[in-house]
Amino acid sequence: MSRFEDGLIQAKVDNLRSLAATITTVMGEQATGIGVQSELDVEGAKQVLRGINVPEGWRVRLHDSGGQVVADTQRLDETITVSELDPVKTADDPPQPVALRERARLWMQETLHDLPWRQRDRDANRRDLRSDVRTVLGGEAVTGARYDDEDQLVVTASLPVMRVSRILGAVTVESNDVGSIVAAEREALAPIIGLALLATLLSSLALILFITLPMRRLARAAEQVARNPQKFDSIPNLSRRRDEIGDLSLVMRDMTRGLYNRVDDIANFAADVAHEIKNPLTSLRSASDTLRVAKTDAQREQLIDIIQQDVSRMNRLITDISHASKVDANLARDTAQTLDAAEIVSNIVSFYEQTRSGPGATVMDKTTLEEPVFIRAFETPFAQVLRNLLDNALTFSDDDGEVRIEAAASANRVIITVDDDGPGIPEGNLETVFDRFYTQRPEGAKFGSHSGLGLAICRQIITAHKGTIRAQNRAGPDGQVDGARFIVDLPRQTTGGGPSAPKRRR
Repeated sequence: MSRFEDGLIQAKVDNLRSLAATITTVMGEQATGIGVQSELDVEGAKQVLRGINVPEGWRVRLHDSGGQVVADTQRLDETITVSELDPVKTADDPPQPVALRERARLWMQETLHDLPWRQRDRDANRRDLRSDVRTVLGGEAVTGARYDDEDQLVVTASLPVMRVSRILGAVTVESNDVGSIVAAEREALAPIIGLALLATLLSSLALILFITLPMRRLARAAEQVARNPQKFDSIPNLSRRRDEIGDLSLVMRDMTRGLYNRVDDIANFAADVAHEIKNPLTSLRSASDTLRVAKTDAQREQLIDIIQQDVSRMNRLITDISHASKVDANLARDTAQTLDAAEIVSNIVSFYEQTRSGPGATVMDKTTLEEPVFIRAFETPFAQVLRNLLDNALTFSDDDGEVRIEAAASANRVIITVDDDGPGIPEGNLETVFDRFYTQRPEGAKFGSHSGLGLAICRQIITAHKGTIRAQNRAGPDGQVDGARFIVDLPRQTTGGGPSAPKRRR
C-alpha cells in the first residue's frame, strides 16, 4: 500500500502539473494585458478558470503578485446546494450503534494514522501553502505532497503566471482525494488481509498439531530412551499418519529395538563365551595340578594330551568367536552383489572336489536349473554359509557316503538345500542347533573339534540377507531317519541382467 500510495501521488502530481501548465499558459496569453506594463487581469483570469473543466475533488487557486488569493474554483460557482440536516440530538437520545465493520474500519484508520513512521512522514512533509506561493512567485515551480494543519494529505502543483519574463501571479492546483483513495484500497484489501491472516493462523496451527507436536513427542521419547534403556518401547507409533513423520517413528522404533536387541545379544554372547572358555580352563587347571603329582610316565603323557586338547579347543573357540563377532561389521562394510545361485553352488562344489584329500564323503551338486536364478547377496559371507553347512554335513557322513547340495527356484524365492546321510537331528533340537555353542558330536569325533558357532553364524548371515534357514530330518519309506536336511530360503531377484550381473567363474 505504501508503494501504491507513492505511485498514486506521482501520477497525481503529473496530472496536476499538466493542468496547472495549461491554465498558466492560457492566462499568460489572455489575462495579462499587452506590453511591458502587463498586469494580471483578475476578471479575465476568472473567465479562464470557468472555462477549465476541473475534475471533481480538485481545486484551483489564483494568487496575485502579493500572494493573495484572487480566484478560487470553489467560489466561482454561485450555485447553492440545499440538503436536509440530521435530526437534532438531545442528551436523552441513546447512542446509535456502530456496525462492527465500521468500527473495524475506524480502528484500522486510527491505528495506521498513529504509526510512528507515518507521523514522522507527516512532520517531514508539513508545510504551509503560503510558503509554496512565495517560492513560486520567486520563479520556481513547486510540486508534490504536503500535509495541512488537519493532517490531511494534499497533492499540489504550483506554477507561476508569466507574461514574457515577468511573473504576475501563481496558480495552485491541488487534490485532497489521495487519502480517501488509499483508505478505500485499504478497506478493499481488508477481507483479503483477513483471509490471509486466517490462513496463516490455520496453517500455523496445523504445523503445530501435525508437525511440531509429533516431532516433540519423538524427541522427548528418544531422550527418555537415552536416559533409561528400559523404556525403549516408549517411542510413539505414528504409522497411521502414512507420511514422513509416521515413517520416522517406525524407523526410530525399529532402530531402537534393534539396538537394544543387539546390546542384549552382546551381553548374552559375552556370558556364553565366558561359560564356554571356563570349561577348558577348568580342565587345564585340573590337569596341570594333577601333572605335578603324577608318578608314572603314562599318567604324565595322558595329562599332557588332555592339556593339548584343551589348548586346541580354546584356540578353536577363540577363532570362531572372533569370526562370529566380526560378521555384523563385515556385512555392514561389504556391498551386496547380484549372484547366480546355481553358479555359486557349482563353485563351492568345485572347491571341495579340488581340495579333497584322503577318505571322506563326496559333495555332489544336484542343481538342475535351466536358466540363471539371481539373488542379491554378500558373496563372501554367503559362501561361508554354504561351506559351514557342507562342513557340518561332512562331519556326520560316512567316508563312503555323499553330501548333496541343490539350488531350486520359484516365482519369487530361491531355495538351497544341503542333505546328508547321517544319523539326523534329535526332534527336540531342530531349532536349538542354531543356538550359539550348541554341539552334537558324531560318534568317534574328536572332542573339542567343534565350537558350536558354525550354524549360529549361518543364521546370522542369512537373516541379514532377509532370508530364513531351518533344519529337518529326511525320512525313508519305512519312516526311519535317513539323514538331516538344511534349507536356506532367500528372496529371488527378478532381474539379473545389466552391469551388476556376475560373470561365471570356475
